[in-house]
Amino acid sequence: MRIAFASFGSLGDLHPLLAMAVAAQGRGHDVAVAASPNYEDNVRRAGVEFYPLRPAIPSDPARLAYYFDMRRGPERLLREVAFAELADTHADLRSAAKGADLLVVGELLYTAPIVAAEIGIPWLNVVLAPTSFLSASDPCVLAPAPFLHPLRHLGKWIHQLAYIAGRIQGRMWAKPYFAFRRSLGLPLGPNPIFDAKHSPHGTLAMFPSFFAKTQPDWPVKTLQAGFPFFEQPPLPADRIVADFLSSGEPPVVFTLGSIVAHFEPAFYREACEAAHRLNRRAVLLTGREVPLLDKSNPNVLAVEYARLNDILPRSAAVVHAGGIGTCAEALRAGIPSVIIPFSFDQPDNAFRMKRLGVAEILSRHSINSDSMSAKLNAILTDSSFTNRSRHHSAQITPAQTIDAVVDKMESFHV
Repeated sequence: MRIAFASFGSLGDLHPLLAMAVAAQGRGHDVAVAASPNYEDNVRRAGVEFYPLRPAIPSDPARLAYYFDMRRGPERLLREVAFAELADTHADLRSAAKGADLLVVGELLYTAPIVAAEIGIPWLNVVLAPTSFLSASDPCVLAPAPFLHPLRHLGKWIHQLAYIAGRIQGRMWAKPYFAFRRSLGLPLGPNPIFDAKHSPHGTLAMFPSFFAKTQPDWPVKTLQAGFPFFEQPPLPADRIVADFLSSGEPPVVFTLGSIVAHFEPAFYREACEAAHRLNRRAVLLTGREVPLLDKSNPNVLAVEYARLNDILPRSAAVVHAGGIGTCAEALRAGIPSVIIPFSFDQPDNAFRMKRLGVAEILSRHSINSDSMSAKLNAILTDSSFTNRSRHHSAQITPAQTIDAVVDKMESFHV
């Protein structure tokens, strides 16, 4: 088969699709990955054919912070990026999918069903976190409206009403989408945010049932496979990190992922102080050069990027923003987390990790050494956090997960 994969978003969005692409390629299929031009090197290092997919991820820290606003961020990303640049995205996605037998897409690629219909191939959509299902049976913590979640005990009607309002608002946001469909001579179709993003051919739910159980209001053809893990090729920082990990006690890892790190530089300075207060070694994954960060402390290693699957199994805990990829890596490593959610799926992921008993949550407005050290002390001194993390680690089966996903893709082979 020729399988085209497409991802819009951060490395946390790209890596699961890359894991699938590499696995499919390993079975002899011809694969290509379309992603932001920023990530061309990441895709090519994995030995996979690359196609640029507009729009590019912005690099300006102020712009990134603007899109990660807790209340308005999702609306801004949809209205000003995903829907505003549909024509470019569509053209790039069609180019990547040309000649393919199957199209597999992540979030926000709303023209995927149009491309698939134009080419005449089936398509699958990938859901990485429970938030994307917008289930009233298992209500998520909505970043723009977190006040709704405590009301879930009143019944699912609360969230059903909220989603009715969301559908109305979403159709307003999606006016460029409907205009684009009309320009192609197509009917308006269903709401892209709630309905049209799920493929009639199947949806891949890429998280295990202990994280979120299958719900009756999910799309009918949903395969819940588990966490996908992309085993990255060797990186320049590997030797430095390995030497540090071998030189002392397991450290605490501090990371804000590939996006948030760019607009929260104070986090890493406060992290150093928190580690010092707890007399703990620390690894800082900074994402970029952090100004005024003291790198002379032998108990602190700061690198811009390194592989979590190498570091976390040899660490004591991790402080992160709650992206689903980092949550998955922490659970796989069997270590507890302190989570500082910013927006999108992060508040809900944080809630689910706390509900599992493997994490504490810290507000993004309380990023200081006092609060970080207090939360870290709680998860490091109470062994139940680590014990529960190890329990869930034993339930994660990466090989079976990726096999199930590729089997599903191969079911479309003619």
